[in-house]
Order: sequence, then C-alpha cells, then structure tokens
Amino acid sequence: RWASLDSVLDSIWEAKRGPYEELQKATIPLMKQWDNACREMDLEGKWSRDSSKSIGVAEGLIARGCTEERATARANEKYIQSWKRSQQDRRAFKVTTYEEDGVTSRRELLYPMGKFEEAYEGKSILFGGDDGGVVKRHCFYLAKADADGQIAHVTTSETPRGREESMRYLKDGNMILQRSFWHSWRTDKFVSTEVFSRS
Repeated sequence: RWASLDSVLDSIWEAKRGPYEELQKATIPLMKQWDNACREMDLEGKWSRDSSKSIGVAEGLIARGCTEERATARANEKYIQSWKRSQQDRRAFKVTTYEEDGVTSRRELLYPMGKFEEAYEGKSILFGGDDGGVVKRHCFYLAKADADGQIAHVTTSETPRGREESMRYLKDGNMILQRSFWHSWRTDKFVSTEVFSRS
C-alpha cells in the first residue's frame, strides 16, 4: 500500500530510519516544485461544455441509472461552470454550476484539498437516491503526462451508486473532464470525456 514518508518515519524502527530520512531530504526540492505546480494550475474562468467534442457522456449517465432518452438529452444540454481559486488555499477552488442561461446559479461548492463531505438535496443522477444524502469526496492532484503542465485536478466520490473519479486537466486551451465510474455491485468501468472551452 502507499504511505507518505512522514508516516513511514513515524512508525519505522530507529535502526532503519537513516536511509528513509535521507530520502525524505532528497525529495524536498521535488515536493516544493510539485506544490508550486498545483498552486499555479490555471482552472479559473467560466467554462462551457462542447457536446460535439465530448465522448461517452450519455453512456455514462445510462450506467448511473438514466433512461437512454434522458441520458441523450442531458449529454447535449448546456453545462456551464465557473472556477475561482480559493483565497485561503491556491490549490482549492470554488465551483459554481449554472442553469442553461449561464447566469442563474444552480449549485456552489468549495473543492478543498483532502477529504470532505458534500450534502445534496432531492434526486441526483450522479450520486443516486431520490431524497438527498451525503457523499464522501476527496480532492488532490496527480501527474498527467499528456496534459498542459503535466498535471490534473482529481476528485473522487463515494456514492450509493458506486465510486467515481473526476479528472480535470488542461489541453490545448480546453479543460478536459474525464469521469471514471465503478458500480457498487458490478466490476465493469465506464469512462466518459467532456471537453470545455473557456469564455
């Protein structure tokens, strides 16, 4: 399993600490470089989904329980969000999702670093259920070789329907949203790719 160097050093036998302490010291410049890259990832702005360039969106919605007709309609609806960097932590963002008019706010959420819980009301296609609930989520950054800046913002969600990973990264001036979904009762994986342009 993966473990941070700090946690390893906290639990390792004293006689074996030396090499791990040296490794920790050697990684300090790399960790600073990575932290700076996370803080400078430019997701700010208003983004609109280009349905003509997106792939597998309807299929992903069907996998989450949508009818084919509803999924096709949802996949072609306008999907507009604004991303604003948090003043408290440059790695975090406040995300506003709009109605189709691009003006009326439908949902606001802070995406902090680390684990958090999101409460939602009513019926949710992505999260499941008809009467609201709470979803356990986790935000972090990962390396992404083919992304601009080779970095991606990732949010994982544990929902009644299953587990979802949303990876967002920049590519040729667009924001790419790759959603991967694993059913809670099946082993297959569904992947969709959405392309957003900044206005």
